[in-house]
Amino acid sequence: MSDLDVGRILAVWIAPDGDELLLLTDRRTTCWSLRDERASWTIREQAGGDGISPDGRLYRDLASGLFYPLLGSHGGRQVREHPAGGYITVDDKAGTVTVSDSDGSVHDLSREGGFGDWLVASFCESGDHIVVAGPRCLAVFRVSKK
Repeated sequence: MSDLDVGRILAVWIAPDGDELLLLTDRRTTCWSLRDERASWTIREQAGGDGISPDGRLYRDLASGLFYPLLGSHGGRQVREHPAGGYITVDDKAGTVTVSDSDGSVHDLSREGGFGDWLVASFCESGDHIVVAGPRCLAVFRVSKK
């Protein structure tokens, strides 16, 4: 994603194919197309407004009726193992994220300045992308095909 001033990130959802993100911040709710590198839609609805569940685990888009299982301070369903091998390791105390390839090589996905008071890291369902997010940082990585 481009460096946007989106405010404090409260939760994120990544599409099963990894091509879209739903980003809930303290300023707005945005659906971002990674393929087009732009916002598909944005509403000035703080952190999902009436569409977010009280526990912060689900967002329901009131216009379409679609439900989005969220990753955020509550954790959420994080996919840490890749179907073809490899896995994501998160050290919450150090605030570091590493991912291993199926051949065992390890890559550091940590960000300068840290993530803040929560951190999630997950493959999308297809395994094509990894999302790493915290209240001050969001990064999406494309998994290379070997």
